[in-house]
Amino acid sequence: MVVTGCVPATQTAAPAGPEATPLPSEEEATDTTGRFTIQADDSVQPVITSLYGSLFAGELPAFVDEGGDLLVQAAPEDEAFSLEPLPATFLPGWQMVPQSENADLTNFIGFAVSPDGQQLLIDLGELPSSITLTDQAGNTITFQQPIHRVISTYGPSTAMVYSVGAGGRLVAASYLGARDEAGAAAMSRIDPRFESLIGDDYFSQDDFNLEEAANRNPDLIITSARTAWLDTVSELGVPYFPYDAETPEALKEAILLTGQLFGPNTTAQAEAWVKYYEWIEAAILEQTETLTEADQLRVLFTGTSPLRIASGEMIQSSLIEIAGGISVSADLTGYWNDVNLEQVAAWDADLILVPPYGGASVGAITEDPDWQILDAVQAGRVYRMPKLVAPWDTPTPDTVIAIIWLSNLLYPDLDTPDCGEQVQYFYNTFYNYDISAEEIDSLCAIN
Repeated sequence: MVVTGCVPATQTAAPAGPEATPLPSEEEATDTTGRFTIQADDSVQPVITSLYGSLFAGELPAFVDEGGDLLVQAAPEDEAFSLEPLPATFLPGWQMVPQSENADLTNFIGFAVSPDGQQLLIDLGELPSSITLTDQAGNTITFQQPIHRVISTYGPSTAMVYSVGAGGRLVAASYLGARDEAGAAAMSRIDPRFESLIGDDYFSQDDFNLEEAANRNPDLIITSARTAWLDTVSELGVPYFPYDAETPEALKEAILLTGQLFGPNTTAQAEAWVKYYEWIEAAILEQTETLTEADQLRVLFTGTSPLRIASGEMIQSSLIEIAGGISVSADLTGYWNDVNLEQVAAWDADLILVPPYGGASVGAITEDPDWQILDAVQAGRVYRMPKLVAPWDTPTPDTVIAIIWLSNLLYPDLDTPDCGEQVQYFYNTFYNYDISAEEIDSLCAIN
């Protein structure tokens, strides 16, 4: 992954402050009560003044030495992960942390990290007007900043856009897991614009409607590296960004790249997701590393039909292994593989997983007489992977929760992270969605 032309997200010393706008005079400051008070280092006050005056029609902010309603601070270096709300990062290395509840304050923070706020900071010379990234197909491309309008034709990348806080920039999208009634309803709660954004009739990995895309006037198109129409879309003259994230490392890279596409705040949120993933992974590995091979459960992950099996190169096998299990199909290569029941019997898995999409169901296995030859089926050890919208077994940000659910399923006696607590944190933090207790219970259930 190559990144050039952007300000580094972390610095070895407190970031140098902007100097584009002079501080208000003492008389002006005295006359200004402000909509809320701001505690900020002198070096960053000029840019805060510019942002504030742009949003509030030339008004001046009220700075205080301590106890402000808004704390603007240099980001801590190499901060360890904690389950705290994420601060807003308006410039690389600078965070806004609200200290009180105030509608104007909330709007100000939102503006500071918005595309319009980014544009102001670009005009001030505090952010770059373009960035250069190498995508997951190996192409190095320069993107003008800020990116306002995005078409996502690939469900996993749509989820990534939401997870870094850039969902508001979507003008059309393909969604994983939103074709069924429950998934569509959940996505509508996460983003009320969902029904107007879903573009499956126009944009997918197989089809791309150039006329409809032109009507949406995108700044960027994101898709899969396996998309069939990449040559065609070049006619639009709009940059596209392909993803290929079938391993945990590639998924982390994909989310970091997504954050970098949209600015400092999304970059910081992407970095927070990676820290969260690695924190969850370490917590689970600490519990499972003492398991011997004889203690480890052998897991078969089936696809949209019972004899369609996930290969060892797919993220489903990686999730099983991180959760402490053994993927019995790890030696298979490529994508989904079609096998026969004799092969399934030879693998003799301790339990079987089915995905929450494509018509797959537990009953398709447990109610089939042919599958009764398997001990796992006779013992009722066939389970369906959960989903809220994006299925947890797909290369999306939600896979971090799949690891927790799987570890709880495989080894309930181990002291692994609590599914309910982590589901609540994950959706609140990375989808800005206040998930209900009923939804949490449904997702964490083992069935």
